Amino acid sequence: MKRALMVAVLLVLAGCGSAEKSDDGSKARSDQEKGSAMVGDCSATSDQVTSAKTLVSADLDGDGTPEAVKLTTPGGDCSTTLFAKLGEGYVATAVPTEPPATGAFAVDPGTGGQLVVTRADHPRGGYQLRIYVASADELTELKVDGQPLLPFVASDVQEHPWSIDCSADGLVFTEAVAHEPIGVVPAWDVKQTTYTVDGTTVTKGATKEIADNVLAQDLEAKYPALVEHSAFESCRAS
Repeated sequence: MKRALMVAVLLVLAGCGSAEKSDDGSKARSDQEKGSAMVGDCSATSDQVTSAKTLVSADLDGDGTPEAVKLTTPGGDCSTTLFAKLGEGYVATAVPTEPPATGAFAVDPGTGGQLVVTRADHPRGGYQLRIYVASADELTELKVDGQPLLPFVASDVQEHPWSIDCSADGLVFTEAVAHEPIGVVPAWDVKQTTYTVDGTTVTKGATKEIADNVLAQDLEAKYPALVEHSAFESCRAS
């Protein structure tokens, strides 16, 4: 009888061990599943994520099917997070809260996945464009020396005329800078720089001057795209 009791105790203990192991395994699988469905610091099923506004549709991975690129609201665990679902997971990045991004458009540079360009209007005038590119597991803003690729556009003064467009060599940024040496009347020098995008990395090429000593009153007639701050006129996808 004692022997039978010992066997029963051992069976109970073994069963507990198996249950504990099974529970641990289930918990690990559950944690792994949760980890693969995160948007920034939020679960993909959180209210902040599921209620996020769609800014634009863009074919981020170049497979021919556009993804909905959404933006969460300010505050919470994933404040102003730009994200999209790619495959079984999500790519995401936090964007500045002030000023908030209010719109976006897609750009097709002809090299695979499309870029996303957001626009944030400043309450005191002007706006900022930011360019984002996706890899298989992240969404990244294109920056040069830690700053947005495109300068802030002031609405009250023509302080920095510029434009950007696509080319076979990359993204071509054209700008007008104050002519040097300063003459009797204001004038501009027009310069051009090509940026190459490789994955989520942008590399600045050499800058060349394409026009010298353009009078201020002639700039709009000769280079209207700079005065208008034209952005990706030839390669907008949406």
